[in-house]
Amino acid sequence: MVSERFEVLNEKEQSLVGVIETDHPRKQQPVAIILNGFLDTMETGQKKLLSKMLRADGFVTVRFDYTYGFGNGTGDVSFFTLTNQVQDVERVIDHATRRGYVDPSKVVLLGHCFGGMGAILLAAFDERVSAVVSISTPYWFEDTKVTRMPDRDLSRMRLKRYFHLHSKRLGKEVRVDYTFFEDGMKKDMARAVRNLEQPLLLIHGENDASIPLANAEEIYNRVPGKKYLEVVDGMEHDPDDPQVKKMYPLIKDFLKKHIKF
Repeated sequence: MVSERFEVLNEKEQSLVGVIETDHPRKQQPVAIILNGFLDTMETGQKKLLSKMLRADGFVTVRFDYTYGFGNGTGDVSFFTLTNQVQDVERVIDHATRRGYVDPSKVVLLGHCFGGMGAILLAAFDERVSAVVSISTPYWFEDTKVTRMPDRDLSRMRLKRYFHLHSKRLGKEVRVDYTFFEDGMKKDMARAVRNLEQPLLLIHGENDASIPLANAEEIYNRVPGKKYLEVVDGMEHDPDDPQVKKMYPLIKDFLKKHIKF
């Protein structure tokens, strides 16, 4: 296996950090870019497992930490927004498709939670993306465990211009700027979903308390093109290793149908 760590700078000289991996560096292959959810990093076991299975089936894989996300990005995590996230994904596509072993006509985005939302927002207006796999993804920005709160709390946050979230992975409270809310509320998912022409696979946990299944159903009902919705029995918001293995055949069948590899 060839594994290359990379950094890509933004206009403020801050960088996202990622790793691109392939088992077959001497031939051109489709590339699967894995997008983290909020409060997540590229180093989780589930992402490494998914990457390993995709490579075994002939994909180049890319995992990365957002510039303003958790993990190794050099930006301040408190300024994470969906806009910054989507811009990072554009830079990652640019970087990955310059590799000789990557087929630039076969770019797949696989996103979890807000990563899935970002994947749809980008793919709807970026013809380089060939297919999207969206896992535990919100349609309504305000209908998530992170953003669902009483109006009184929203008003208080608007005045303070920041709020705190507890990160289980970091084991501490993390400060997030209110621009996360302002930016997210402006995202037109209805327009993005309506414009999405690439094949879309939606996977949602039966027991997802963080993002209700109604979000996936709304996306499915509004997408005009080829679309699939799979509900995984017993799965909560964050799939564990056995659940990743359980849902991988769904991903593989979808990609075989729409990406030749």
